Amino acid sequence: MSRKKQLPEVEPVKLKPFHGIRPGVYILVFWAIIILLLSFALFVLPGLVSNTSYVTFNEPVEGSGVLEDGIYLGSATDGVYKTTGGTHKYTFIYEGIEYGEIETTVKRKVFFTLFSHKPVFIEAERKYNDEIKEKVESAFIRDLTSYSAVISHSDTFHFPPLFSAFAKNSIEMGINDVRDTWLLAISHITSTTLYEDYKEGKEILSSSKVLFETDESKKLDGIISALFNGEEKYIKKTLDNNIQIPRKDGDFFRYASSTVEMGKDTVLSIESAKEAPVTIVVDDFSIARNLVTEHDWALFVEDNPKWSKSNLDALVSEGLVDTNYLKGITLSPFINSIRPIRNISYYAAMAYVEWKSDKDGVIYHIPTEAQWYTASLASKDKEYVTSLVYVENNPSSPTAMLGQLWEFTSTPYIPLSRLSDYDKITTLGNEYGYSDVIVKGGSYISDSSSITTETVGITSKSNCSEFCGLRLAK
Repeated sequence: MSRKKQLPEVEPVKLKPFHGIRPGVYILVFWAIIILLLSFALFVLPGLVSNTSYVTFNEPVEGSGVLEDGIYLGSATDGVYKTTGGTHKYTFIYEGIEYGEIETTVKRKVFFTLFSHKPVFIEAERKYNDEIKEKVESAFIRDLTSYSAVISHSDTFHFPPLFSAFAKNSIEMGINDVRDTWLLAISHITSTTLYEDYKEGKEILSSSKVLFETDESKKLDGIISALFNGEEKYIKKTLDNNIQIPRKDGDFFRYASSTVEMGKDTVLSIESAKEAPVTIVVDDFSIARNLVTEHDWALFVEDNPKWSKSNLDALVSEGLVDTNYLKGITLSPFINSIRPIRNISYYAAMAYVEWKSDKDGVIYHIPTEAQWYTASLASKDKEYVTSLVYVENNPSSPTAMLGQLWEFTSTPYIPLSRLSDYDKITTLGNEYGYSDVIVKGGSYISDSSSITTETVGITSKSNCSEFCGLRLAK
């Protein structure tokens, strides 16, 4: 076994006093200074340099926003926003309408700005005028029309509260009567997600003094409840439509006042509701024998250069047409083309109707769904037109109401309008303004076996399709 080596003895190293201060003291002072400098750099200096503060808001108006000194910050119902110390003016808005304002001094935050963002809470006195109350209702319907287009939402889809937000806003703003808006709104319930939100909104309003239910809305509530609870509901036609032969009125056909039942026998579902039977009274009207032609449109554009193809970019930017406007069509007022005009939007059709009315001294309009349907009954025995150019020798009723082109109607598309008070719901829909309208009749490329007078098509008002055209009514 080897002997353990002996290490030589050495003299311990000892720190010397500095100016008479013992080492333990000046080391402690040194580290204290380091810690103080580091703390200052982390906890104080950033606040001194940046002049940073934070603000937050908790507005009761769902969907409201806030501006700081005229610059939009974001939502006023949640969120924390970085700002600077000093005096700022905060403006609260809903759909671009101001309803509250406050000028306040936000104290400059100095300490812990890197790690603590404790915000200053800002609140203003609110004043709700009639304009903002109307905007709450119109924005609610606008958003519903968009979300009702989707009848099945995935779990990852972010669905904003609509009915519940509207209920809270109505109570907050003191809107006492929302019965018409509520009836129109529940005519858009097309998914389980919307239905659940509707029930939450209904519960909120039920505990308030806001008037929201009517006999019509209660009836529709029962039908919707059956739809989403798996109950089978069958609606059968009850009226035989007997329409008198129309009277010829120049290039128009005149129809006397009548009662008709649109639709067909239906096993009710969200998808089939738009063609469910509904009985309506149709006042007397006239409808054109033929669709508006390319030559007609050429004369219109000649008098209204705004609607020429050369002005396409401006029309698109205004949301009046899409990029297909007049695509593939050459217009000339000197060529009497009988081909029906197509690739026009509903907005363009409305402009044409206004121009034609002024020119002829006659009040024309785009036919309603009910007027188109009534006129089509007199033509239902005619052949389905499978060509774009068609000349008919039968003078007893309008030409090509089935086939040739889908035809604009002035009736807004509201998914469940036929399940309650159809006239009232469509009237309300027109008052609020809609992006989608009903088109009827099919086109020359449609499957003729699947298109009948009952078929309901849908198009956006700005959409331009080569398979959609215009027929005048008066």
